[in-house]
Amino acid sequence: MDRTHAQRLMDHFLAAYNEGDPRHLDHCLHPDYRHPDPSVERGIEGMRAAVRRWAAAIENLRLALDDLVVEDDKVVARMTFSGRQTGTVLGIPPSGRRFSIGLIDIFLVEEGLFAQHWDQIDRLGLHRQLGAVPA
Repeated sequence: MDRTHAQRLMDHFLAAYNEGDPRHLDHCLHPDYRHPDPSVERGIEGMRAAVRRWAAAIENLRLALDDLVVEDDKVVARMTFSGRQTGTVLGIPPSGRRFSIGLIDIFLVEEGLFAQHWDQIDRLGLHRQLGAVPA
């Protein structure tokens, strides 16, 4: 995987969230995409549904790329995820609060598309910023 191609895939992935338009996923995800959360349906449709859920619950949703590392069949993206919670997020009722958290996704590339990812998300930071746990 070369960096230019990896950046194009990431641009589509980010646009899906930032524009709230899951059609961008058709340009970066393998048809049999595998998400690490077993509650997310396998394939592009599962990720489309995940994007729609986040877009519906977060006003001014922004997923910003901070670093991109490309190595063989892996693409590592360090990102910042931010917005204002207006709907239920991870079981947390709407708070109206703004948040900004870091996350890292490691994507496996197959046939030139993201086929799977593993993630590390600052869930504790998110819960604290949304008022679900004390600071």
